Amino acid sequence: MKRLAILAALLAAGWWGLPWLVELPDLKPPAASPVFLARDGTPLRHLLDENGTRKASPVHFDEIPAVMRHAMLAAEDKRFFFHGGIDLLAIARAAWDNARSGKIVSGASTIHQQLIKNLTPQRGRRSFGVKLQEALQARRLAMSWSHEEVLAAYLSRISFGNNLTGIATAASGYFHKPLADLTPAECALLAALPQSPTRWNPFREVNSILPRQRTILEKMHAQGWLSREQLQTALAQEIVIHRFSGGFVAPHVVETLKGSESTHTTIDALLQHQVEIIVTQRLVALQPKNVGHAAVVVIENASGNVLALVGSRDFFAKDGGQINGSWVPRSPGSALKPFTYLLAFESGATPSNIVADLPIEFITATGTYKPENYALRHFGPMTYRAALGNSLNISAVRVLDRIGGAKTLLAKLQELGLSTLTEPFEHYGLGLTIGNAPVRLIELTNAYATLARLGLHKPWRLQNTPSDMRRLLPEKECYLIADILSDNQARERVFGAHSPLRLPFRCAAKTGTSTSFRDNWTLGFTADFTVGVWVGNFDNTPMQDVSGITGAGPIFRDVMLHLHEHRAAQWPALPTGLVRARIDPRTGHHLTPQAPPSRLSREELFIIGNLPPPATAADYDNRGRAILPREYAAWISSRENWLGDLVTVAIEETNPQLRITHPIPGTVIRLDPDIPGNGSHLLLQAEGTRAPRWSSSSLDIRLEKGYPIAHLKPGRHEIEVQDPATGQKQCTFVIVHEQ
Repeated sequence: MKRLAILAALLAAGWWGLPWLVELPDLKPPAASPVFLARDGTPLRHLLDENGTRKASPVHFDEIPAVMRHAMLAAEDKRFFFHGGIDLLAIARAAWDNARSGKIVSGASTIHQQLIKNLTPQRGRRSFGVKLQEALQARRLAMSWSHEEVLAAYLSRISFGNNLTGIATAASGYFHKPLADLTPAECALLAALPQSPTRWNPFREVNSILPRQRTILEKMHAQGWLSREQLQTALAQEIVIHRFSGGFVAPHVVETLKGSESTHTTIDALLQHQVEIIVTQRLVALQPKNVGHAAVVVIENASGNVLALVGSRDFFAKDGGQINGSWVPRSPGSALKPFTYLLAFESGATPSNIVADLPIEFITATGTYKPENYALRHFGPMTYRAALGNSLNISAVRVLDRIGGAKTLLAKLQELGLSTLTEPFEHYGLGLTIGNAPVRLIELTNAYATLARLGLHKPWRLQNTPSDMRRLLPEKECYLIADILSDNQARERVFGAHSPLRLPFRCAAKTGTSTSFRDNWTLGFTADFTVGVWVGNFDNTPMQDVSGITGAGPIFRDVMLHLHEHRAAQWPALPTGLVRARIDPRTGHHLTPQAPPSRLSREELFIIGNLPPPATAADYDNRGRAILPREYAAWISSRENWLGDLVTVAIEETNPQLRITHPIPGTVIRLDPDIPGNGSHLLLQAEGTRAPRWSSSSLDIRLEKGYPIAHLKPGRHEIEVQDPATGQKQCTFVIVHEQ
C-alpha cells in the first residue's frame, strides 16, 4: 500500500507539477490582416498578411455558435471539456489500435496539443522529446486557461486552407457568411478541413470532403448535439462554395484604398454585384464591335458616397483587367457640353437662345479649327435646348466662343474637381467643350452629381471621411441643364424617340463619344443617384462604330433601372423663380398673346425676368415662314434643311454689298498634323450674294456638301469671290505655314 501511495504521489506530482517546468509559447492573439467591408459590414476583400495568409480578428467563445463548437469537438476532441489538456483515455485507445494494426492508424492529440503545435511549428520529423514537451505545455495550458478560452484561441488560429486562418475567415471565405449564419452541414465541412486542408480543398473539389463531413455529422448526432431530423436535413443540404465570396468583391476599390487606416467602405455589396453582372452581360453583346472593357461609378447624391465602382470587365482579364477604368483619364467627348451651356445661362442666355448650327472655322495658333457634328450634317437654327439635347458639336463650340472661350470653361471644370485638366487654356482651345481633354470617370460623375444637387458640390468618397458641401453652381441654371438633359423630345432629332436614354421615369442623361470611337460615355442622374459609365479599350484601339448611345447607354440604363426597381425615382424640386412660356423654336422669341399665330411652338423654361424678346410680325413672311438671317440662305436651300418651308431668309437689299466674311485678309494658318486633314480645309464665306463664285490661282476650291472649301498648302494665296448677278468682286489673302 505504501508503494502504491508513493506511486500515486509521484504521478500526481508529475501531472500537476511537471508542466510548470516548461514555458508556454507566445499566446497573444494573432494580428488580424486587413479586411475591407461594405457599408453594411459585408466583407469585400480580406487581404493577406506578411505571411501570405488571411486572419480575422480573434473570436470570443460566445461568438462561436454552439453547432460550430460541437462540429469541431466531434471532429477533433469529443472529450475536450472532460480532460486536462491530455486525453489519457484517447492515448490508451490509440496505443491499442496501433499495436493491433502494427502501424499508426490513429492519434490522440487534443485541441490543447494542436494549439500548442500550431504556436510552435517544427521543421522535419517531430522527435519524442518535442512531443513530450508539447504534451507538458498542453497540460500547463489546461491549468492556466479555461476550456472556453482554449477553444476560442484554437478556432482563431487554425488554418482552413486557401490562406484562410481562423473560423470567421473560413466562414466568410468559403460561404460568404458570418459565423452565426452557418448551417450544421456547413459547420461540419469547416470542421473537417484542419485535419488536411490541402487534400480537402473545397475550391478544387468539394465532393472529396463530403464523406468526412458526413462522419462528423453522425458523430454530432451520436453525442446528442444534433437531432435525427437535423441530421437528415444536414445530410441532404447541397454545399455551395463561393470561390471569391468575402474575399474579392469590388477589387478596384480595395486596390485604391490599400494602406488607408479605415477598412470600412461606402460600397453597397449587393449593388456592386448587380452592376458587375450588368457590365459583363452588356459587354458580351458588344464583343463583335471590338469592345473590351467598361467602368461604372454610382454616387449617392445626398452623401457623396460611391455605392458601386466597377473598374473593368474582369479584374483578372489579361487585357488590362487590373486597370481601374474609373480613374484612368480618357477623352470624354460631348460629356463636357452641359457645363458650357450652364456658363451661358449664367451669362444671361436662355434655353430658347438660337445658335446657328452652320459650318464655321476658327483661326488658332496652330491652324484652322473646324468643328464637325457627329452626324456630319448641319441643323441650322437651333435653340440652346435642342443644341445640347442633340449634342451638336458646332453649336457647342459657337456657344463657348460667345461666353469667353476655353478659359472660362476650364476654370469651372477645375473648380468642379476635374484634376487632370492641368494645361493652360490655350492648349485646349474651343475643342475643350467637345472633349479634347482627358478626364477621370469618377471625377466627371461627381461633377454631374453637383448638377443633380442643383449646384451644391460635395467630394466623392469611398470611406466615411468628413466632407463639406458648398455651392459651386447657381441653382436655377443647374435646374435648366437638368431639365434639358431629361427632355427626350429635345434629343429626338439625333437620338430618336426610343433611345436607351428614354427611361420610364424622369432621368437626366448625356452621352459622349471621342474621336475614332476610342471612348464612349453616358452620365446622368435622378435626385438620389448619379451614374457614370465609360466603355472602350485600355490599349486605345478603336471600337467599331460604337457611340455613347449604343455602348455606354445600355449599361447606364440597366444600372438606373436597377437603382429604382424598389425605390421610386425622385426629381430635384423646381426652384422658385422659374416660369414656363411658349416660344417659336425657329427664332427663340416669346409667343405672347399679342404675337402673330405661329406654325411651330413649344413650351420653354425661363428664369423670371429673363424671358426672350416677344415675337412680332417682322419675324414672319405672309406665308407664316420664320424669317432667318442671311447666313442661313445656303442651309435653307440644301438637303440638310429639316424645317422645309417653315423658314425663309430676309429679302435681299436692292444693291447688297459683296463682302468676304471668312477668311479676313492676312489670316495666318499653320498646317497641324494633329488636326484631321492637317487642318488644310478652309471654309470660305461671303455676304451680299446668293451664288458666290470663288476662285484662286494657287488653291483648289471645291463645293463640299454645298459649302465652298479651299484646300490649303504652304505659301501666300489670293482668294477671290464674285457675284455673277452684279459683277461685284472682292479679294482676300491667307498665308499658310507648315507646322
